[in-house]
Amino acid sequence: MIDQEQLARVTRHLPVLLQADPQMVREFQQAAYYARIPAGRDVFMQGDRVDAIALLLTGAIRVYKIGETGREITLYRFGTGESCIMTANAILTNQSFSAIATVEQDAEAVMIPAATFRDWVSRYD
Repeated sequence: MIDQEQLARVTRHLPVLLQADPQMVREFQQAAYYARIPAGRDVFMQGDRVDAIALLLTGAIRVYKIGETGREITLYRFGTGESCIMTANAILTNQSFSAIATVEQDAEAVMIPAATFRDWVSRYD
């Protein structure tokens, strides 16, 4: 659960919440949780089960694969106010994460549990 102060902060980064259904905002506040993730930490490794999706408030995350030669191949980066499309895809398709995600700059995020995310997509899509 996130408190009112955290909800206000999230809303500054995700103004879409200002127009969201009030019931969804209440559910968001109840289901979401706050996380601080230090730079250098691997959020996901290839093959990991995805149990939540992050809405980044600060920081930057790099998503990449390691090629057959051992070379790292950056797929994309995401930062403040963004989320990871590969995480969303893994949740919605019940698949494991298909790359590596590493925090490049200390990050703060609001995490939405996978089951809640799937429920919202089915109800609000």
